[in-house]
Amino acid sequence: MMPSVARRRLALLLMATLIGAPPAMAAARPPAPTYQAQVINPELSGGLQVSGSGVLLVFGTDGTILRSDDGASWSHAVTPGAADLARAASNKTGSVMIAVGQKGVLLRSTDGGKSWEAAKNATVDTDLRAVVNQGDRVWVAAGTNGRIVRSTDDGKNWGLVDSQLQTAFQTLFVDPQTQAILIGGDDGLVGFSKDAGVTWQVTVLAMPDPVTPITAFHRFGKLLLATSALGRFLTSEDDAQSWDLMQASTKAFFTDCAFDPLHGAIVMTGHNGDVLRSADGGRNWEGGEIAIDGRKNFLTAIRFDERSGSLIVLDQAGRLVRSTDGGVQWATASEDIHGEVRGLIEDASRRRLIAFGTGGMIVSSTDSGMHWTVDRNALDVSLREIAATPRGDALIATGRLGVVIRSTDGGTSWRTLPVDYPNPNTPPDLRGIIAAPSGEAMIAVGPPGAILRSNADGSAWDVRHSTPIEAERAFPWVLVDRRQKVVAAVEARGALQISRDDGVSWQVSSIPEAGAELTFWQGAVMERAGVMLVAGKAGKAARSADGAREWQAVDTGSSRDLYGSFADEVGGLMFLVGAEGTLLRSTDLGIRWQGIPSGSTQELRRMLRDPRSGALLCFGTHGTILRSQDEGLTWHIVPSGTDGALRKGMLEPQTGNVLLVGSQGAILRSRDGGHSWHALPSHTTRHFNSFAVDERSGDLILVGERIVRLVRQSRGAMGRANEQP
Repeated sequence: MMPSVARRRLALLLMATLIGAPPAMAAARPPAPTYQAQVINPELSGGLQVSGSGVLLVFGTDGTILRSDDGASWSHAVTPGAADLARAASNKTGSVMIAVGQKGVLLRSTDGGKSWEAAKNATVDTDLRAVVNQGDRVWVAAGTNGRIVRSTDDGKNWGLVDSQLQTAFQTLFVDPQTQAILIGGDDGLVGFSKDAGVTWQVTVLAMPDPVTPITAFHRFGKLLLATSALGRFLTSEDDAQSWDLMQASTKAFFTDCAFDPLHGAIVMTGHNGDVLRSADGGRNWEGGEIAIDGRKNFLTAIRFDERSGSLIVLDQAGRLVRSTDGGVQWATASEDIHGEVRGLIEDASRRRLIAFGTGGMIVSSTDSGMHWTVDRNALDVSLREIAATPRGDALIATGRLGVVIRSTDGGTSWRTLPVDYPNPNTPPDLRGIIAAPSGEAMIAVGPPGAILRSNADGSAWDVRHSTPIEAERAFPWVLVDRRQKVVAAVEARGALQISRDDGVSWQVSSIPEAGAELTFWQGAVMERAGVMLVAGKAGKAARSADGAREWQAVDTGSSRDLYGSFADEVGGLMFLVGAEGTLLRSTDLGIRWQGIPSGSTQELRRMLRDPRSGALLCFGTHGTILRSQDEGLTWHIVPSGTDGALRKGMLEPQTGNVLLVGSQGAILRSRDGGHSWHALPSHTTRHFNSFAVDERSGDLILVGERIVRLVRQSRGAMGRANEQP
């Protein structure tokens, strides 16, 4: 029999367990937030003023549609999916809008463009290139693989019209005089429908090789005009019953066309800076060019501006030129636009011009293009890393071509910061960014041999170390030991740069036996033990236990390339991971290493520990995720649902869920310590390299080929998805 004292102790223990920590309460987790994704810097390729309203839309890649009521402030419309959009149109009243794009996507809006839903399409084996509204409830769209789809219920449902063609259709046009729908496509195809798209009459025009596509239609009085490439265009004066093929001396791909009523002139613009002009309704044409200071650029758009009584042309480089004599002579009117222009909207009711282009750029002018206001910055950037500033509540992102951008509103808008590089022709590829030990600066590094330092809020940057590209130096990684107040820029050829004064000055710390054969790409810091580890090509690694003053090469026992390191402060373990599933483990702070079977042959890149479950998670290319519950001794593969390369991980604010980000627009979340993973919508299939969190809002900011802001929705603020970007 158990002694009475022991029985009392057991009873008290059981009571404390039942009262103090009920199993159900211990297992409770914060609800997982939902997010609304906003692509900050899409390539904007099209725009329109919605019929019957003052609403303006611009659209482009990544399923992005931006909306404005005044032409100056813009907000993200809520759209599903990530397909690139090619065209959008509205009905006569603006009550229904349709946008079309990749893989047969058809989006429909009935609330003035604020939100869009996917319509039901009978086919997805096409990239839709054009869409028009004809009549009360009839819509027609066309695209690649000879596909024509049609809706008779105001765009809710779409059925396939059998064209019996495989040609890619490029354009649709409702003739305002006859109401016939005109269609143009590759291989010189042109045709029309007189019964709202039920049946079509098409023909392929005979033309010399190479045969060129019909890309757009225009109506100028009796003249129908269809544009093509290599200086070719079509004219018709019998309402598209027949066409005359015209050949200009230029080899231009015609990009746009406009009519100057003051001079009776029709002017076409070309991709090569050439223009074509007719002053007699299209019977005769004369060639010209727009060459300012000897430069001819891609001519993006042409409009007749009633306010100034002139023709205005925007080229792709952002230069605006003007003609007051019907296109005979041209002069520069403005060079205020900084970014690649893809299109122009004329908001006649407000006497405003809106230009848009790459990197999410939107600019507007209220004085006929003389001056332009930046409504959305051009962020045509490719980013490698993002971090929060130690002070100033700002986010800093760095990337290729030495770009440094800064946001003070949680990733909604960004400003490019100037950096005075010693050789502006060879700017660095900034790959690593960290906060300095004191919190008074940030440090960014990258090849070829550049180290940058900022002030505390990241608003000003200067170059603290630089080597010319001919020296073949590179800093692919940066380490910081805040306890020892040391920063180490990992040098690809073994000569690390060390700073002990917050990145102001730097000294070389060489690794014995390094030489040209040792290449280091990355590393990790075990701050509690004061150990720094670097590793790289062919299984080579080195460590320092004295604040980076001296380094010793270590034998990892592997000859595989090592792409990642992890210093596990919780378990006192260090890991190296790399090519062909290589996974190495050390229990003595990186002195000795043991190869661990990973069960994978993919490249492994990064590792982290889930604090709730204690599991170690390792991830890499082709969506590979490995999980260990025994301190890294054994691992098993966990399905990820993606084939993209997974590049960075962190914990979700407030919930502690694990998040991973990578290529193909992948952002994954696990709520169960890495046992299972689910994709969060990122609104893009472009690649990500890194991400960060805005601590004030809980929003996630993803960077790479796109900047994407995941707006946290769990605060009862669904309307924030429509905030001004």
